[in-house]
Amino acid sequence: MEAVYGEAFRRWGLSAGDGAVHDALRATWAHVAARQARGEERWGGGGGERAFWQDFVQDVWGRLGGGLLPEGLLDDLIVHFARQESWVLYPEVLEVLAALRERGLKLVVVSNWDSTLPALLDRLDLTRYFDGVVVSALVGASKPARAIFDTALAAVDVAAHEALHVGDSPTEDYEGARSAGLPALLLDRAGVAGDGYETIRTLQEILPRIAP
Repeated sequence: MEAVYGEAFRRWGLSAGDGAVHDALRATWAHVAARQARGEERWGGGGGERAFWQDFVQDVWGRLGGGLLPEGLLDDLIVHFARQESWVLYPEVLEVLAALRERGLKLVVVSNWDSTLPALLDRLDLTRYFDGVVVSALVGASKPARAIFDTALAAVDVAAHEALHVGDSPTEDYEGARSAGLPALLLDRAGVAGDGYETIRTLQEILPRIAP
């Protein structure tokens, strides 16, 4: 992610190393999380999704020493992230999704994303694996809020204790799901999560935990 932002920023006249961009992105996401903890839904402000991303990219740009965000930079990033070729799946993803479908399980995407996600999943040929796609910008609630998990459960008529939520964010995915009554696994590919989490290093580790 930092490489994409860094390259885009350089095209628009601001040079910053990937490490600095990484730190700026983390700080901006932490600011978003803090606002959400105060009850401010990220998509709830005036101007909708575009206003959120405008403020987000402006904040990252400013943390790196930039002034007013250049006109066109936001659209540059939006176009990049909308392209199928901008995304690479982890090697085990398709195999695991197919195996879960073969076991007759209902699968739902639950994502803190904007309204472009369903179309992107179509372009990546992933929609066929899922029974529903629940996107925070369309629901009006973002993880770790209980409402988005409740919406996902209702979409497939499954009780919370019957579900399993898997995600890579300790707060949004693991703690959010468990607070909503769902069992959860933290996908910790780098093995850096602290104590107190039930973790997996790869999606393949889901399969032995689910009955055929």
